Parts: sequence; C-alpha cells; structure tokens
Amino acid sequence: MPHYPRRFAFAVAVACGTLFGGSVLVAADGVNAPPAVDEVRAQTIRWVATQRPAAETTRTVGEMWGELPADLSPRDLLDRVIATFAAVDPETKQFLAECRLRDPGLLPPDASLLERDDLDEFYVTNLRLHFARHLAQRKMYDEALEQFAAFDPSKSVDPATALFFKAVCEHQLLLKDEGLATIGQLTSDTESVPQSYSTVATLMQYELEALRPDTLDEVSRLMKDSERRLDLARTGPDVQRRQDQIIAKLDLIIEKLEQQAGGGGGGGQDQGQGQGQGQGPPSGNNPSSPATESQVGGQRGPGEVDPQNFRNQGGWGNLPEKEREKAASGIVERYPGHYDASIENYFRRLANQPAPP
Repeated sequence: MPHYPRRFAFAVAVACGTLFGGSVLVAADGVNAPPAVDEVRAQTIRWVATQRPAAETTRTVGEMWGELPADLSPRDLLDRVIATFAAVDPETKQFLAECRLRDPGLLPPDASLLERDDLDEFYVTNLRLHFARHLAQRKMYDEALEQFAAFDPSKSVDPATALFFKAVCEHQLLLKDEGLATIGQLTSDTESVPQSYSTVATLMQYELEALRPDTLDEVSRLMKDSERRLDLARTGPDVQRRQDQIIAKLDLIIEKLEQQAGGGGGGGQDQGQGQGQGQGPPSGNNPSSPATESQVGGQRGPGEVDPQNFRNQGGWGNLPEKEREKAASGIVERYPGHYDASIENYFRRLANQPAPP
C-alpha cells in the first residue's frame, strides 16, 4: 500500500466530521489579512467532506494538502483551493476548463453554477474570485466587476488579488472614485500584498488622481475602452452610448478651442483676414471668419454631432472644413502628438463598424 503523508489522516478525520466547523474565515479588526495555511486547509477539507467524494478522490485531496510550506503565498493557496474544487466536483471542473486564456470563446463562460442557493460560502467566494480574475485578464471589465460585487474580498483566500483586479477594472473603466477607494483599501488595509500589485496600484492611483473630465486625456482613454469593447465584438447599446459620449466630448473640446481662437487675443493675421473679407454675416457653408460656436449655414447651434453622419461621412461632425482644420490645429498645438494619432485611428476603426440599427 502506498504511503500517504500524515496530513491524509487529517483529511480523513475531517471527512468523517470530527474536526472543525463550517464558518468562513474573516479577517479581524477591519484588515484584509489572508488566512493561514492550516486554516485554508481546514476549510477546504471541510468542503470536500460535504461533497462525499469517492475514496480515490479523497486520497487525491489528501495528497494535495499534505505537507505544505507555512509561507505558501495566498495566490498559491488560492490556486490549490481551485484545483481541489475541480478534482472533487465534475461541474466545477467543466466550468474551470472554460475559464481559459488560450483560444477562449467570444462570450464569457456560463457561470450559472455560481447562482445556486445551496452553495457553500467558502466554495462560492473563492470560485467567484477565480472567475472574476479570469474575466479581468480577458479585459471583460464590466463582467468582472459584477462578480467582484457579489462577494466580500476579506472572506476569500487571497484578499489582495481580489482587490487588485477589482481596482484594475475600475481604473480601465475610468471609475475614478471607486478605483481610488479600492486602491486605498489594497495599499492601506490589506496584508501580504505582492510587490507587483503595490507597484501597479500606485501607478493606477496617480493616473486616476490626474484624470480630469472633458479633456483629451479622458477622450483618449474612452476611445481605448470603446476599441476594447469592439475587439470583444460588443456592439450593443452600451458601446453605442460610449461612442456618443466620445463624440460629444470631442465636440465640446473643439467648441472650446474655437471660442479661444475667436475671442482671444491671437489678434493679428487671423483677425485681419476676418475683417478684410467684407462686412455682414457670413453665408453658405464657407464662413469668412472662425465662429465662436459650431455653425452650419450661418445658423447658431449647440455644436452637437450626429453620430450616424459622423460615421458615414468620416468628417469631424458638421463643422465647415475651415473651422474643422483650425480646431484640429488647436488640438495638435495644445496636446501631445499621440492624441492626434489616437483620434484619427479611433474614427478610422469606427468607420469600419456597421452602423447601429
């Protein structure tokens, strides 16, 4: 008979219901502290006992949880817990097989097994964490946040991983207040945070703190998010609203630049050219001087852009060509050059997408 580690006796005792209760581990004093190795082992074996596995599976679990280093990282512990779930439960094994990063399906895996009412809290908390991390790694940030909202990170095997990937999702979706709150919780109220998490979290914090609404920096980030959604074949109402938001913000920036150019102080050549063209209001679609608002045919308007026309015509909204060029020139002069390329690439990509119904 093969020799199994002494810890297997521990597993057998737990499977017989002689050790440990069923409460989920919670960090004390409001600090997200990962549980100790022995505590995680106890919780895992207790869950195994509720599944009433075959003797061979019980032996496999005993080997998995034999002699373990006392300083095993929470990330390694989480992976071992997830592997145990897969070894014991066939439905979980199938679900985890679908949570792959190589050649994944277009849609996220079906996670209906996580919605059952009879699930053990230790099981569902850590499986949700694994699934949420998978979604974040696939850049499915909205779906990942739905999973993160469904469990308490402090009750998981690895609170740092839960908070880090939640912060990544909020950072990518420009959820400034939420992201800063999660990063603060990660860096100030969580123990055993890997250095890689701390470094990236600090960078995300700087970026979120510097984020300002209605700027080209925000528009550039919104464009990247829209491209991400298109890469995931998302073309529904959420994506269309995001595209409308981008166009509206660009229109507002252009309008502000026009107002600065028309009111201010540039003097000299532009003003002289505008006055030398003759008196009276401009007519047609070729005004003789830059307008202080977006105008078409001499009529004042709010500067709104029809997204359908924007997409089909490939122009910057309804601005006359001379005004569009002046606004574009203002953008290039005032902001780093990569924004100009980002805007051009974004709308070239957008033009290749089918128009919304």
